[in-house]
Amino acid sequence: MAEQFKATPGTITQHFNPAWFAAVMGTAVIPLALSFIKGSWVQPLSMAFIILSIILFMSFLLPWSVRFFLYPASVKKDLNHPIAANFFPTMPICLILFSLNLMKFPTMFFSEGTSLTLAYYLWLCGSFGIYLMGFIILTHIFKHQEINIPHANFGWYIPPVSKLIIPIAGFELAEKLADKAEFAITISMVSFGVGFFLFIFVGAAVYHRYIYHELPMNRFAATFFIGIAPTAIISVILFKMIHLFQHQNYLGIDSVAFITFAKIGILMTWGFAAWWFIMALIITIYYLKTLELPYALSWWAFTFPSGALCVSSGVAWKVSNFGMIQSFYYLTVAFLLLVWTLVLLRTAKGVLSGKIFAPTH
Repeated sequence: MAEQFKATPGTITQHFNPAWFAAVMGTAVIPLALSFIKGSWVQPLSMAFIILSIILFMSFLLPWSVRFFLYPASVKKDLNHPIAANFFPTMPICLILFSLNLMKFPTMFFSEGTSLTLAYYLWLCGSFGIYLMGFIILTHIFKHQEINIPHANFGWYIPPVSKLIIPIAGFELAEKLADKAEFAITISMVSFGVGFFLFIFVGAAVYHRYIYHELPMNRFAATFFIGIAPTAIISVILFKMIHLFQHQNYLGIDSVAFITFAKIGILMTWGFAAWWFIMALIITIYYLKTLELPYALSWWAFTFPSGALCVSSGVAWKVSNFGMIQSFYYLTVAFLLLVWTLVLLRTAKGVLSGKIFAPTH
């Protein structure tokens, strides 16, 4: 089928893969990953990545949106697919990442007040989209009659991860916007709970699949890296909560006691993410040596989780001031930039040939 596929605006739109937004995620996370480095080159490079991520987002948004109206059967096919369906939340996740970049670099494009207002509404739209997609996806999955254990892979982590990303921006907005704090904290706490428990439930199912069945086909090898993301993101959530409760008195929380607990939690969750990163490298090498690892759009799964690990490592370094963690942070940043460049070049090659737009299921 892929050999007979001809890439035209119509066929690209009809078969547009929701996983394309993973490329935006993998690009938009880089400025956040670099933000712990002090250097004159950080801001210009971050600006370039932010602009590129916006260009990619707008390029993908058109076929992604039009497809719902012109090709609803194709959208329904993806929503009923046990793997592809989980990638729909990648679009609203991008809005949360844009919100975080605006708060991280508030005067890069606009005034600080404008950036903060825009960040809030991007967070609001992203959160709504994440919940909407989550309810739709879970409804389809629960009604599905043909999902088997071999379908499980770490792409299933995307819906839990999408919920966990909401409080990262939400807690920061609560700190900066007092009039929106109650709403932002409520949504963030709910999302933290939903994302955390979904991570536990889904993780058990996926872990069971990897133990009792063969590894997924090689085009899903990169999804193993997604296992880094949940605990890496939880460490960042705890870091944002430290800042919030240090400066504001909410929920009657003793900031001193909470900071002690949060620092332990940050190091523990970062530690699991770092360990999983090494495991993911080992599994990827196994694929390369034994099962082959041909390029697929799923390669973008190498990027965002690695970026999440960079941010988590930066956070762990800041709360501990440990030189060992600092060195690991620099190592992960170098890995992220290297793998992002490689995946971008392979993607560009696939775009030029048109093969990357062919339907995969």
